[in-house]
Amino acid sequence: MPDMCLAAMVESTMSTSKIWLAVAGAMTLFSGLAATMDEASAQTRCRQGYVWREAYPGDFVCVTPQERTIARQQNSGASSNRQIGGGVYGRNTCRNGYVWREAFPGDVACVTPYERDQARRQNSAAEDRKAWGGTPFRLRM
Repeated sequence: MPDMCLAAMVESTMSTSKIWLAVAGAMTLFSGLAATMDEASAQTRCRQGYVWREAYPGDFVCVTPQERTIARQQNSGASSNRQIGGGVYGRNTCRNGYVWREAFPGDVACVTPYERDQARRQNSAAEDRKAWGGTPFRLRM
């Protein structure tokens, strides 16, 4: 009889251990999901009719789809607007008539002054173009 009680206790302890392992596994899975959601929470959701500009990876300024297309075109054509052989600013020197876009710190895509002004206007309007009054969706634990 004592052997049966001992066997029952061992089995009960093993079942409890399995439950704790399952709980720990679920918590690890959920924390991974929460970390992914937390990373996503750094991103901004745009109001309807706007999309992320994506002038660089992580650029979540909300612009019209047409403005995003223009930013992509500017990125792809930026090197052709640089001064051949470099200049005062090294290889980032723009050709005559072009300036750095400055859509974000370190943005040295060479664009026209009008296009740089457009990027500045987009940055100024960014808060008004975010969904929910500028508050991104966040999952907190």
